[in-house]
Amino acid sequence: MSAISLDGVAKHWGETRAVDSISFAVEPGSFVALLGPSGCGKSTTLRLIAGLDTPTAGRITIAGRDVTQAPPAERGISMVFQSYALFPHLTVAENIVFGLEVRKVPAAEREARLKKVAELLGLGALLARKPSQLSGGQQQRVALGRAIIAETPVCLMDEPLSNLDAQLRGEMRREIRSLQRRLGITMVYVTHDQTEAMTMADRIVLMRSGKIEQNGTPEDLYERPATAFTASFIGAPPMNLIKTAGVDGTIGVRPEDLRLSSDGLAAVVESVEYLGADSLVAARTDAQEVLVRVPGHATVKTGDPIRISWDKQHEHRFDNHGGRQQ
Repeated sequence: MSAISLDGVAKHWGETRAVDSISFAVEPGSFVALLGPSGCGKSTTLRLIAGLDTPTAGRITIAGRDVTQAPPAERGISMVFQSYALFPHLTVAENIVFGLEVRKVPAAEREARLKKVAELLGLGALLARKPSQLSGGQQQRVALGRAIIAETPVCLMDEPLSNLDAQLRGEMRREIRSLQRRLGITMVYVTHDQTEAMTMADRIVLMRSGKIEQNGTPEDLYERPATAFTASFIGAPPMNLIKTAGVDGTIGVRPEDLRLSSDGLAAVVESVEYLGADSLVAARTDAQEVLVRVPGHATVKTGDPIRISWDKQHEHRFDNHGGRQQ
């Protein structure tokens, strides 16, 4: 039985199809990322699962129970928002246990759960503070604590790390993933950051214009992209999409699979970014930019003529229409 299942779910506002008849399942205890650019429908999909919006069509089940029309309180879920949504006048402890108080959980049980969550998230010394006295990372932990203390089997997260700086995002990614594994909860995580999705998720549902572009493991999307959009969206830097004479369609090659050589595609170096372990060479050929990742410090410089080649086994072929791999 799937923890969450969406079958033909759609959400329309007039002529706008925010979510356009999508179907996917989330297995119990798994971490699934809804990934895509702004406006692709990922946050709307999460709101439909949470019961904050009602679908125009389709069916949503949680733990085998049809919850399509059920209110959020009856879905057995917890949620972490982008804004954290902490009450500024309450202490950390009061924020964490607020939902339990609303549900009239006995005081002794509230205290026991609070102690457990505070130890789990390292919040023990902060329980008497107000949100304004916390750093961004500490506020994020409080929001996580409020979701965890509910002890629901499903947790939904809507871009919870977007307000943090790059270093703290990396730390919180590892913390959230570790927490999810230890607790064994099912997590659906919305993000526009493909690095978050690739490093945290068991499966990624990549969305585009309200539809699912590809649903698979991070390895599937990176190594076997089903469409040119997937190829160009996944990877940092993304896959090169190269059009060459005599080839019907587009050739996709990852920057790390290209090399500078004495033969191959002629190009001119536009920039070189030294990244330490490797360098990223941006070159232009036939009005298109190609990125090449080379080990160490690149020996070429801006304006140099170069040639780029690759092995056939690293090619991905896409047609000129839907972009499906040939």
